[in-house]
Amino acid sequence: MGVERREGQGMLTIPVPSGAPVALPSHDVIAEGADWWTAWNFDVQYLIPVAVLAFLYARGLTRWENRGRYHSPWRTVSYYTGIVLLVLIYESPLDRLGEHHFSMHMIQHNISMMIIPPLIYLGAPATPVLRGLPRGFRKQVVSPVLRSPVMRAFWGFLTHPVVAVVLFAASQWIWHLGPGYYDLALRDDLVHDIQHISFFAVAMIFWWNIVDPKPRRSRIRSMGLRIVYFYGAMVPKHILAAFITFADAPFYPTYERVRLFLPGTPLQDQQLAGLLMWVPFGEALNLTVAGIIFAIWWRQSDQRQREAEAAREAAREAERAMAATPGA
Repeated sequence: MGVERREGQGMLTIPVPSGAPVALPSHDVIAEGADWWTAWNFDVQYLIPVAVLAFLYARGLTRWENRGRYHSPWRTVSYYTGIVLLVLIYESPLDRLGEHHFSMHMIQHNISMMIIPPLIYLGAPATPVLRGLPRGFRKQVVSPVLRSPVMRAFWGFLTHPVVAVVLFAASQWIWHLGPGYYDLALRDDLVHDIQHISFFAVAMIFWWNIVDPKPRRSRIRSMGLRIVYFYGAMVPKHILAAFITFADAPFYPTYERVRLFLPGTPLQDQQLAGLLMWVPFGEALNLTVAGIIFAIWWRQSDQRQREAEAAREAAREAERAMAATPGA
């Protein structure tokens, strides 16, 4: 049974005995007989923008005098860890395994949505990247755009907590349960790229309200409300994971027609994908993030209490000094 490629339609077809073509993924399917660990990508159109951002960040740090007061070394480590992961999930064999296993695709998507955005934001990239840009381009192009009332209003709308949660939940539900959308992404390179971009973009919007993207601050000032915001967004994600895990049939026919590298059936692979979304990238990550936010909240509260006590002690010392001064 031969495999042929339809030009212009972005899909592979296999003639079957009935004569009806069976659509298969055209996006970097691992060739028959090839080993999955050799299936690396080299997507120049993707690597160049990432390399530019990495270069601008490093260039901006070298041009930032006295940055040690505002930009600790751990922030640089966090930013580049996020950048390296961003490259690995799309250029390593994980990406091409995702065309054969829903579970591998789930790992890829959840790393891009749940791990990389907070790492990048913790790296406080705004100041280094802006300093890394050519001065003329920054002043004549970037600054007017960032200061534009329209742009500020648009970004304020997108990062509104309610809007951010809706976008975060809707992107996952629409792509996973929308009629034929996920299968189409597996068959069409352009749709596949749109899927990846949309997942990453809404995740960056969502995490903006949890991690203070210095020098900016989250619009949710209370750490307690950030925990509520985070868990509110995770509820739809957990429900979706339950649908995927407990389904009695595979959702995506494409995964039933490709070669499997891992043990198990397509339905078992789907159940594994749902469990991955639910447990390590769900409950476990939720508890970790909530614990970190609570620790920051406790530390800030403790610091404010110590500062208040120090102020009261200073006031008492001043009163005693005044009382001990003759003629006061």
